[in-house]
Amino acid sequence: MVKILAVEDNPAILDFYREFFGEAGFEVQTAEDAFSAITKHQQFKSDLIILDLNIPAGGGMQVFDTLRNRLADPVPIIFSTGKPEQLPSLANIHNVAIATKPTNPELLMAEVKRLLPKFFGQAMNPLPPPPPGQPRAAVFKILVVDDDLSVLELYGEILSKAGFEVQTAEDAMGAITKFQEFHPALVILDVDMPAGGGRKVFERLRIQLAAPAPIIFSTGSPESVADLEKNLNVTILKKPLTPELLLGAVKKLLKIP
Repeated sequence: MVKILAVEDNPAILDFYREFFGEAGFEVQTAEDAFSAITKHQQFKSDLIILDLNIPAGGGMQVFDTLRNRLADPVPIIFSTGKPEQLPSLANIHNVAIATKPTNPELLMAEVKRLLPKFFGQAMNPLPPPPPGQPRAAVFKILVVDDDLSVLELYGEILSKAGFEVQTAEDAMGAITKFQEFHPALVILDVDMPAGGGRKVFERLRIQLAAPAPIIFSTGSPESVADLEKNLNVTILKKPLTPELLLGAVKKLLKIP
């Protein structure tokens, strides 16, 4: 059963969501402010959130930022607002839709089905399972991003020998493109590199693509990204890295014994 969390401070609109989605066979929970929205989502494990922009205790954008950045949660979100012009930066972000109030029920349901294809018979393009008998580490794909070719070669050799499948990129733009093509389980990311830098790649992965893949920042200046280590599944390592340190961090984030 599809679980929907509706976050809205207008009781009449919450009643509409309960009735509309309840009649469609969905399980519905509600919250009336930003703080309770996060708590309820973690308890309810909702499949999709309908989120009002102007709610107490922080607003809808704070809920969005907490989910995508701090919790690395890619749950689909439909912003429901009477002021869609306030959200132009979110229009093309993965797993995000904008519904203009007053809500059109047919359009709302269409967005729900579009954002939840696994529940409505649409293909999700899953990755193929590993061949029988393949070592566990070999199923993991790792993307290494660095503008130093010697670092790419070194990390590639270390990780390949350990049984991982490795691909590389040399700048921020190439990192995003390769990530979308390769679907890595983990990204090793330099900070200072062309076309935007590692911080920009991190923001694009976590916010725009809603990708929760663990990230290891490999950098000679760890203090420049120290604030990002508070995010889920982020580790910062100072160059130069020994094979033991690199593999230890990779296995810890991927939960490999």
